[in-house]
Amino acid sequence: MTRFYFFSGKGGVGKTTMAAASAVYFASQSKKTLIITTDPASNLADVFEQKIGHKIVQINGVPDLFAVELDPDIATAEYKERTLAPLRGLIPEESFKVLEEQLNSPCTAEMAAFDRFTDFLQNSEYEVVIFDTAPTGHTLRLLELPVEWSKVIEKAAKEEGGGQTCIGPAAVLAESKTKFDRAISAMQDTSRTTFVFVLRPELTPIYEAERSMSELIKLKITSQELIINGIYPQNACNNPFMLARFAKQQKFLEFIKNKFTISITLMELEPQEIKGKDLLLKIGEKLHTQAKKLSIYQPITINVNKKDLGELTLNNFPRIDKKIKRLLIPHNGKRRTVFFAGKGGVGKTSVAAATSLWIAEQGYKTLLLTTDPASHLSQIFEQDISDSPTLVAGEKNLWAARIDAEKATSEYKEKILAEVRKKYDEQRVAAIEEELNSPCTEEMATFEKFIDFATQKDFEVIVFDTAPTGHTLRLLELPVNWSKQIEIKTFTTSGETEVDKITKSRFKEIIDMMQDTNQTTFSFVMYPESTPIKEAARAMEELLTIGVPTSLVVANFILPESIITNDYWKQRKAMEGKYLGEMHRRFTAPIVRLPLLVDDLIGKEKLKQAGYLLYGKLVCAENAGRFQISRS
Repeated sequence: MTRFYFFSGKGGVGKTTMAAASAVYFASQSKKTLIITTDPASNLADVFEQKIGHKIVQINGVPDLFAVELDPDIATAEYKERTLAPLRGLIPEESFKVLEEQLNSPCTAEMAAFDRFTDFLQNSEYEVVIFDTAPTGHTLRLLELPVEWSKVIEKAAKEEGGGQTCIGPAAVLAESKTKFDRAISAMQDTSRTTFVFVLRPELTPIYEAERSMSELIKLKITSQELIINGIYPQNACNNPFMLARFAKQQKFLEFIKNKFTISITLMELEPQEIKGKDLLLKIGEKLHTQAKKLSIYQPITINVNKKDLGELTLNNFPRIDKKIKRLLIPHNGKRRTVFFAGKGGVGKTSVAAATSLWIAEQGYKTLLLTTDPASHLSQIFEQDISDSPTLVAGEKNLWAARIDAEKATSEYKEKILAEVRKKYDEQRVAAIEEELNSPCTEEMATFEKFIDFATQKDFEVIVFDTAPTGHTLRLLELPVNWSKQIEIKTFTTSGETEVDKITKSRFKEIIDMMQDTNQTTFSFVMYPESTPIKEAARAMEELLTIGVPTSLVVANFILPESIITNDYWKQRKAMEGKYLGEMHRRFTAPIVRLPLLVDDLIGKEKLKQAGYLLYGKLVCAENAGRFQISRS
């Protein structure tokens, strides 16, 4: 039987590296292996240093290893053609046009992606199939969809006349239901499928892994393992700063050991970036044959004197740059919208939170909103953050909110039904209600909520903490791509309806806002390594195709000079310098830097310090009756 491995976890924890290393290792054991990425912003080609793409290719120099990157646009086109081709000429032209119109629904892209995904869960050509997944929130959505769609198709098929779904008649989708049922069975089979969660010894990845594992158990997917990645080598931590960070990691290892009872493998942070088949094989062998298991490892207790670390003083903060400040605050009477995007794990949420606090401190009424389904704003601010703007404790100008997909979907359904009840008979309303029960309604509802927040006038500044790059691009491109019609309709209509006019007007407002640099600052957060930079550069080029320029870049986790005390950190610092140079070559936008800090950015005071390190601080000079800008 084919063995299936899913590598999942919070963005930036090393999922792709661990998945690719495992693939090379299995192939080296003469097992015919396929690695698939379901991440719309895949870095698989970067890791293997060769072009991959939407069709299966062999990895150069590894005879038994094959790879494929699922392209959502190509998958959608293939799915449409596969659905429509058998019906051409067999059904009335008018009915065919209705079906074709339904397949232009934005739901089709999501349906096509997991339809292609399920193809590989029944492929017997390979001994091992490895899925390198998108960051956790979107992966859970992908895994839940076969269950949900199977139920929708089954219910619709029992209706008189065959039944409808929002992307076509149930009869057309019968084959898909069979595939989905087989996929569910394969994922639930503990003898065939293993879910490997990769995390770093930090609070938010641990929280996300625990939540995700619980969600999988609800789906009866129980074969699970953990890899704790990025552990600092003890012999490299010979200075107070890194010794303090090492001590924190060890405390988290103790916490994880007490919390989880499944198999847990420990992997150290390598001094160099892992790319190419030779290094991947080395890591794969270490992971599968040499790495320590947490069950037999005793975490080390170390007490670090905080006096040895030094304290941040006002003189450590940079001066406020007027050009940077202009990118973050309103001017010319226009509201400012700031987007933070980038690869998972680059620190978007922390940077967005620090930035929103900094803007609010300048006296502007500010809203921090997350569109990431796996966001941890509540943990960062140490208070509950709901789907309604909540005043951050102790602040007078900062509110925070998150988009609750489940609640947004419920509100969206009720809104649509309230509108159609005024216009249509009970039969038509019932048909539309049936369509609204489809799984793809959630994406449309989330988008509608994003539009609501982006167009409201209650705040002077809105800071968006976005989902990882691929999903953010999809969200931002929707107003452009859905230029005609967003409301779910059972039948095509003639002419432009009032709903169409309202929708177009709202879309135009969003498009104009995003394209206007006097209103919008689009920022990418990255750390100085190859994959985050390449991913951001590709996204920057894609955003330009819809007229959205990149205005700011944040280089995160910059190593302080004080820690470069041995060859390990000299190697890491040399790699950092190389990629900082690449960032300056690839991006014309201003680049601000945030250093690696001893403590995680949890709590308001640490976030404020991060804001000052990024953008400077206006301070009142001692024994002086005026304000001055602190200097580095």
